[in-house]
Amino acid sequence: MKQTLITTALALGLGFLSTPSFAAGSYIVNGHAASPAEAQHLVANGVQQGAWVVNGYGIASAAERASLTAPAPAEPSGKKCYYVLDVLLCD
Repeated sequence: MKQTLITTALALGLGFLSTPSFAAGSYIVNGHAASPAEAQHLVANGVQQGAWVVNGYGIASAAERASLTAPAPAEPSGKKCYYVLDVLLCD
């Protein structure tokens, strides 16, 4: 019984002294290394390690965010195009 208590106390002590299972350095938030609080928030939301954008709207992949903000392709020369009520009209 005494040995079981000692083993349990030792295991708990080593568990508390070990590094957390999530490493803040493996998360990138808004272009910088995540703080421990940010990493814990991402882990709590089930987010995998990587680069993320966190704002008031939620959490999005940085790669997805970059593709959404990519510049639109250049318009063909000689045509003037414009949008009216989300409908593309060209002359």
